[in-house]
Amino acid sequence: MANDASAALGAPEIAGTLVNPKGLMKKQVARVAGREVAGLVGSVAAGLAADRHKGAPDIPDFGRVGYVAVSATDVALVKTKYGWKMRPTEEVLARASRSELTSAELEEGKMVSHLRFQFANGQLWEFDIPRADKKTARAVVDALQSPAP
Repeated sequence: MANDASAALGAPEIAGTLVNPKGLMKKQVARVAGREVAGLVGSVAAGLAADRHKGAPDIPDFGRVGYVAVSATDVALVKTKYGWKMRPTEEVLARASRSELTSAELEEGKMVSHLRFQFANGQLWEFDIPRADKKTARAVVDALQSPAP
């Protein structure tokens, strides 16, 4: 596996994927469209309008790219290191027990897919998945829907 957050999890990683905050793609498209249509003023206005589509408040702000990792017992949001390629660090931003997870869903789209985790306490984690990471996101959902080893 190209990315591995085993050090952050403290256990072997079963599956993992790079994620973006919910609404990031929509915000970027709005800014580009605004720039094309009305120059700088349109870009600023579109950016302000798109800022209302921030990620779920249940998960911490993790910047443009995070990493969701699954172990036998946990699912975690791990901070990434920016560079030529995004790589997970050893810093866990949020962690939950797989036993608390009630559903894991991937709504697949052509350009952007949406990953959702629902927990027993009502907490909801939502992420955007770029097309390039759709395969690893499917593996995360498959790992979470199968019984823990």
